[in-house]
Amino acid sequence: MANRISVILPCYNEKENIQALVPFIHDVLKDYEHEILVVDDNSPDGTYNSIKEKNYDYVVPVLRTTDRGFAKSIRCGIEKASGDIIVVMDSDFNHMPKYIPILIDNLKYYDCVIASRFLYLPLEKHESISRIVSSWFFNLFIRIILFSKVTENLFGFYAIKKTVIQQLNFDDIFWGFGDYFIRLMFYLQKKNYTILQIPAIFGERNIGVGNKALLLRIIRYTKETFILRLKNL
Repeated sequence: MANRISVILPCYNEKENIQALVPFIHDVLKDYEHEILVVDDNSPDGTYNSIKEKNYDYVVPVLRTTDRGFAKSIRCGIEKASGDIIVVMDSDFNHMPKYIPILIDNLKYYDCVIASRFLYLPLEKHESISRIVSSWFFNLFIRIILFSKVTENLFGFYAIKKTVIQQLNFDDIFWGFGDYFIRLMFYLQKKNYTILQIPAIFGERNIGVGNKALLLRIIRYTKETFILRLKNL
């Protein structure tokens, strides 16, 4: 029996992006049995209602009104997913759907497959050179502190076997923002699960403006990296 794919899309104020992204993903996965879980953190712009009204038979809309947060939305999606394979990606086109089949197909040989902006591809192919360079240096910092063997600890675009992720302690991982992915990569490596990296380019946000609190995010991620190291000495 073929694997069923569950794509998790955590959302907050992504009404127009999600309306374009969901059918795009559906088309990319037309040869796979799949579902798309749109997990909305009670967005003021009506993201949840806008996708629920479409009544797509392949979409599971999820509304979260309490204990909200990016990583907690992902956890919620994973817990509600019916698929054997979990795909997690952003809902604003920064993660390009064209990579999904590559992530999925390589799970035949690995426990987790992640998209990396720093594998083989020259920097000039990315939209923002300053962003990719700063991310590379921060990834280097994470790799040194946590002895990480993967080149990408921040991007958060990946596919993983559900049986694998269920072996992890969700309380140790799924809280905060993008720092959850640092913890996910750390614990997967700690438990010796196999991780494949595929080269990927950072996509261009389709509509709207992303989170601009870059400095605060760097401070938080730095703090969480050190805490993770100290907890696991």
